[in-house]
Amino acid sequence: MGVEKSAYRQPVTPQGLKAIEEGTLTWLDDDMYNNLNTGVLEQYLEEKNVKESFEVSHWNTPKVLYGIAIGAVFSGVTAYIGLKLGLAISAAWYIAYLLGMALKWSPSEVNIATSATTGATHASTGFIFTFPAIFLLASDPRYFLADGPLITNADTFNLAFVGIVASMFAGFLGIMYFIIFRRVWLVEDPLPLPGFEATLKMLDIASDVNTGAVEHARASLKTIGWWTTITMGVLFLVEYPLVWANGKKMALLDFLAESGHIGDYGLATFYSNGKIHQPSGIEDGVSLNYTHWSADTAWNPFAYTYIGVALTPSMFAIGWFMKTRVAFLVNLGTLVGWFFLVPLVVYFNFPIYDATQQASIPIQEYAAGGSASLQMIAFSKTVRTIAIGSIVGGGMFGLAKMWKTFVNIFGDIGAAFKGEGSQEYMEGKGWYEWPLKHIPIFMGITFLAMIHHFHRRWFLCSRFTCLCNCFDHDDLFARGNCRSCHG
Repeated sequence: MGVEKSAYRQPVTPQGLKAIEEGTLTWLDDDMYNNLNTGVLEQYLEEKNVKESFEVSHWNTPKVLYGIAIGAVFSGVTAYIGLKLGLAISAAWYIAYLLGMALKWSPSEVNIATSATTGATHASTGFIFTFPAIFLLASDPRYFLADGPLITNADTFNLAFVGIVASMFAGFLGIMYFIIFRRVWLVEDPLPLPGFEATLKMLDIASDVNTGAVEHARASLKTIGWWTTITMGVLFLVEYPLVWANGKKMALLDFLAESGHIGDYGLATFYSNGKIHQPSGIEDGVSLNYTHWSADTAWNPFAYTYIGVALTPSMFAIGWFMKTRVAFLVNLGTLVGWFFLVPLVVYFNFPIYDATQQASIPIQEYAAGGSASLQMIAFSKTVRTIAIGSIVGGGMFGLAKMWKTFVNIFGDIGAAFKGEGSQEYMEGKGWYEWPLKHIPIFMGITFLAMIHHFHRRWFLCSRFTCLCNCFDHDDLFARGNCRSCHG
């Protein structure tokens, strides 16, 4: 019977298997790198951690505080990246690594500090993906209903507070759940994590600095430093509004693109807002960003789609670790959406539901109303819904295919809750991981706290909205009656 091999599971090397049998394989050596995602390596390192981690790694409060301080400073950067790309990618842990190298911390100490840094920067993740939605529902006309916005501006910050508190409870519960999933997806059936190799490499450099292998560490740091400098320089030219002209603030590359035109022809038709895109046309030197559809230009296939490339460092790095095949599969949905589904929606004049009119309107009628970005409307109103359904359906199908794995997992979880084979507390050493019995307790606390918090905030929001509506009147008697509307 052959060894199972796939993009997600590699066979163990003969040298690695020999080192595991002899017990000589250790963290950050060549055999560890050569056997990542084999399953055998992860189980071996778990057993090694249980035996040796108490001697190798020790809690260090100053290191944790350093990490939290760095994470707090860079939480704004994480928020910006999350809003810009849709992915909360933290760069603060690089700073924590560099600090640890400068102070010659051990890899264990660096790992403790960077874990605290990552936790601090991602504390705002719930807010990043919640508050913009609340704000848009309250203020952007594109999301209004027939009788106005779904929520009022007065409710926005109240709902944001609800989201922040809910994120805190969910975060605590998520940490406890990860005790289970750490065993499943990092030890028993390890899944590759894009970018994890970068974390290991930084730990490797820290280990070289700590043990005195300065030359090897210096070469690695020089490579990282050069690419970081180049990346920062390019992004500075692409993103930062260096040029203030004609009442606008523009990045240097956008300014050059808009300046280089002759009549209706120029660079801005191909480049705008940091993207190289299909020819879109320009107006007074300013890019139209995408091809505008009309009945007269319906022959133009570019009028039915949008093709653009933006090479962001974060996405480039993730693609580098994913490799070509996996990166192509991740982008396959985008290709199908923009090259197949969007053109079909526009070409066949598919009806789009308009919440402001409470009716379904054929998409080409939007062009008659002055909106020529039909491909963007098709994407946001129709294709995005199809994509959500595909993601949910694919996820459910994937989980269904793993039913045998989950049966074994839940059997192990049940045994662990009963105390069978538990490694939570080790006699004479301390706690190896958070006690599983705390999970059902915190589940109950979270369930009751969420109900109480949402109900309480809803009551206050409703009362506040009522008072605001009453303050629109001059009749003091009306105000008094409104104040008593909630008893």
